[in-house]
Amino acid sequence: MKDMEKENLAELARLEKQFASLYRIASSVCGLPDCTFWVLYFLLSSKEPLAQQDLIERMRFPKQTINSAVLSLSRTGHVTLAMIPGTRNRKRITLTAQGKGLARQTVGRLLKAESKAVRLMGDGKMREYIALHDEFLALLKSEFEEAGLAAARDAKEGM
Repeated sequence: MKDMEKENLAELARLEKQFASLYRIASSVCGLPDCTFWVLYFLLSSKEPLAQQDLIERMRFPKQTINSAVLSLSRTGHVTLAMIPGTRNRKRITLTAQGKGLARQTVGRLLKAESKAVRLMGDGKMREYIALHDEFLALLKSEFEEAGLAAARDAKEGM
């Protein structure tokens, strides 16, 4: 591996760890477990109702971890679960008034901060950043698959 490749990969790893740490600290400041924080994040920011499978696909947490977080939010009255007609066992997860309040007080603050950061960076730079990130992810996924490092689930679902 060339020195520049090593440097680039080390820098990318550093940035990814900093991103993860930033969000982990935010969930801690909000007094929420990581998974619960992300469930609230996706429920609050989604335009359409979500089911547990939608959360699994978006969050990339284990199914059981997401199920436990949703069940906990349901027991505390923050979400309701309703069967989706025409499905075998898919349930729509909806924030209650109490859940919307919690979500706004916690992840809502984070969403506002994210929005401001995006505005400050500008639309053009953000689109370029996202395009480059997507391109690198696709290349990396392909190389992982070729090297036998991608899980079958990830290869089928497209991460």
